Amino acid sequence: MTARKKTAAEPIVARSQSGPPPLKDSATEAIAHFLATLDGESCIDLYDMVLRQIEEPLLREVLDYTQHNQSHAATMLGLNRGTLRKKLRQYGLISESESVQPKKKSRQSHTTSAKKPARRKR
Repeated sequence: MTARKKTAAEPIVARSQSGPPPLKDSATEAIAHFLATLDGESCIDLYDMVLRQIEEPLLREVLDYTQHNQSHAATMLGLNRGTLRKKLRQYGLISESESVQPKKKSRQSHTTSAKKPARRKR
């Protein structure tokens, strides 16, 4: 048996005997099974459907892993925090009230917006 060299594009993954198969293998199997069940029927928007099926559990699991720290989750996912929040709303993983929080006024803007009392004429 000859050993195959790893290329830079292939990630080195530690596999445990009791763990699940690599995500790539699971996705390949699930997609092949889906296509087999079509039984000759046509399918449209398969790409979008697969992304929607994968994105929601990915977001949910990363949020659980980060203990719902959205900044940390966004960093892990390589997303802007605003983009993450948009996706969380899209899948119902956060409520609208959580996503729209009023900004705090700074002292400077608060004091400059106050009107000075009118001077009385003598």
